[in-house]
Amino acid sequence: MGRITYLRFAFSLFTRDWITSALHVVFSAFFGYGFVYGFFAARTEKISSDLSSIELFLKSPYLVLCLSGLAFIFMTIVRIMSRSGDNGIMMAVGGNRNGVVFLQTMEVWLIHGIGFVGSILISILLPFGNPELVSFLDYLGTILLEILLIGAIAGFTAFLYTLIDPYKSIRRGK
Repeated sequence: MGRITYLRFAFSLFTRDWITSALHVVFSAFFGYGFVYGFFAARTEKISSDLSSIELFLKSPYLVLCLSGLAFIFMTIVRIMSRSGDNGIMMAVGGNRNGVVFLQTMEVWLIHGIGFVGSILISILLPFGNPELVSFLDYLGTILLEILLIGAIAGFTAFLYTLIDPYKSIRRGK
């Protein structure tokens, strides 16, 4: 069986609730495609956008970036909130706060990482814009932004959930 690591335990949580994990991956791929498209469109757009004007904002790629980013934030918060019972059990049996936060963050990174690979495959099958303008840096910048955004939100939300009384979290998680 081998030594248990955070990655192995996060993967076991991923496979334990495989239906919701699969739905998170599908929606992550969808919003990841929008995120990559918004990143590409923001990089290649030549018209200057005034973000204070709603008409120009609605026609700019920043709307796609904002909506995709908000969707990632919402999906991350929902995933961490659904694990409040698991957090309570880990804290009640003596788990440390840093380990619980890292485990929850690792699981969310795993889900959105698989979804991002799906969004890359979707963008290869359904290219957006001019395919000659698409750069590897669009994907690299998008994945780095996604890792930072999801890691920060997941870490903060999981940390807040470790501050709750473990037994109250266990009762809520039932």
